[in-house]
Amino acid sequence: MSSCLDHIENWRVIQKFAQTKSITRTAIELDLEISKVSRIVTQIEKDLERRIFDRSERPIKLTPFGEELVSKLAPCLQEWDAFYRFIDPQEGVFSNVRLSTPIGIGRFYLNNQLDEYRKYHPNVSVELFVDCGVDDVLTNKVDVAFIPSCPEDKRLAVYPCMDAFTMPLASKEYVAKHGFPHRPEDLKNHVGILKIGSDFPITSRLILRDESRVIMWKQSIRQIDMLNIKDALLKGHGISLDVPLGMVLDEIQRGELVQVLDNWHRPRWQYSVVTRKEVPEASIIGKFAKWYASVATREIDERRERGFRLLGLDPSLL
Repeated sequence: MSSCLDHIENWRVIQKFAQTKSITRTAIELDLEISKVSRIVTQIEKDLERRIFDRSERPIKLTPFGEELVSKLAPCLQEWDAFYRFIDPQEGVFSNVRLSTPIGIGRFYLNNQLDEYRKYHPNVSVELFVDCGVDDVLTNKVDVAFIPSCPEDKRLAVYPCMDAFTMPLASKEYVAKHGFPHRPEDLKNHVGILKIGSDFPITSRLILRDESRVIMWKQSIRQIDMLNIKDALLKGHGISLDVPLGMVLDEIQRGELVQVLDNWHRPRWQYSVVTRKEVPEASIIGKFAKWYASVATREIDERRERGFRLLGLDPSLL
């Protein structure tokens, strides 16, 4: 075989290009010249005498052969990294974990969490993605995903995290202009600002202790980015059921946002951290997934409890 096929770093280029579908982006993320990335991809396809990428469409996509090749490539690269660390542990191989979180959680909480992780694992780089779901984990777009569900899929390793809980909130200006809704059926006269995204459960009902009511909106605004939803909420565009209390503590304390619907709230749902089942628990990715599952919701839970105290609520009575 050609020497081009014998270099492990060339295969990392193929893996990254399959993820990014962009020569330029691949070059940036691997810190290589664009021309070098292009030469490697072209040469490997030439040496294999097979097309890995279908360039007839934009964005490019993997050929059937390419899909099979990339699926077999990922565990090979992971095993190589583990082997290299074994034969030369002093070398300090720099490993990479591709993590996806919901946009709002990533932008609001993640920097402090990763700063904590780097103190103990300085040779692990965490590459960030947003709002990827189960399919992205299974197709190897990302290694680890923090998602708003606990999927029952034998192809996944699932680490349950927090029980999510949110309450209806509105700005004081919105309430002054449109009135204060007291019951779920009142929402038919109001605008809802709703969160959408991979695996995110859009609620169709609210609960209060043993009662459950279906809800309908006069109009709904749907957005992916939780911080955009927060901004729309503060500007008085509607009522949100989805903003975590921990993200609006200052706004609640200043009286800019108020709880509406007299303690009615969304049904609880569970988050989890997932990775592929074939990923060894002892690998960098497996260890990171377990670590992140243990810390991902720690600050979220603490800030939510502060939100309950600010609102004068006993969550056990809701």
